[in-house]
Amino acid sequence: MDKRKFSKSKKIRIIKIIMFAIVGTGLLFLLYPSITNIVGEIKKVSVLSEWEVQKETFLEEEIISKDILEDDKKSSEIIKEADSPSIDTYNNDKEIVDYKDLTVEDFFPLKIKIPKIGLEWIVNEGSDKQTLKEGPGHIIETPLPGDAGRCTFSGHRTTYGAPFSKIDKLEDGDLIYLETIKGELFTYAVTGLEIVDPKDVYILEGTDKKELLLTSCYPEYSAAERIILISELVNIYPLELASTENK
Repeated sequence: MDKRKFSKSKKIRIIKIIMFAIVGTGLLFLLYPSITNIVGEIKKVSVLSEWEVQKETFLEEEIISKDILEDDKKSSEIIKEADSPSIDTYNNDKEIVDYKDLTVEDFFPLKIKIPKIGLEWIVNEGSDKQTLKEGPGHIIETPLPGDAGRCTFSGHRTTYGAPFSKIDKLEDGDLIYLETIKGELFTYAVTGLEIVDPKDVYILEGTDKKELLLTSCYPEYSAAERIILISELVNIYPLELASTENK
């Protein structure tokens, strides 16, 4: 009799443990997006702050470099006036940078900003799982920003800060800004939005336009389809960055 009671009590405890485990797993599943979003927001603030510091440092170094070049130019002019032909003068003409000479390091990490939906994140090179946990990532098989074709960024909509959670709220004409640490600013205007099957990779194929695509899972909390926000380049600052061959 005692053995039966003990056996029954043991079964009840086991059932309770299983039920608690199921409930706990369910709660963890429900809370997982919120937890990763909180962590993602904290990381975002830190990364944005660090990026701004790096940008300021770069610009300060640029100013110092320009001052040194200006001093060299003045010295060169003084020597030239003294009829010393062996000293070359400093060329003050701005160099037009050709995209053929640019690399990934010239762009990433960069900051993406979409005022209408309050989006401001740092975009890194790559679209693997670890990179996307830190924020949006550039799909390496696609062109660089400002170049001909479809430069594409991928990002989460419901977890890890959910950077692309509101891209479906954007409409034609809304502006997207990309800013590099070196100070270049790319301005894109939204031209459309599409929902495609994950296998429809044709969407990334290049065109003769200079476009930016933002892609994420659709609908929210599902990976059944992909949402694709399409935008087209309308301006680059400074203008001397633009290649005369690609205009």
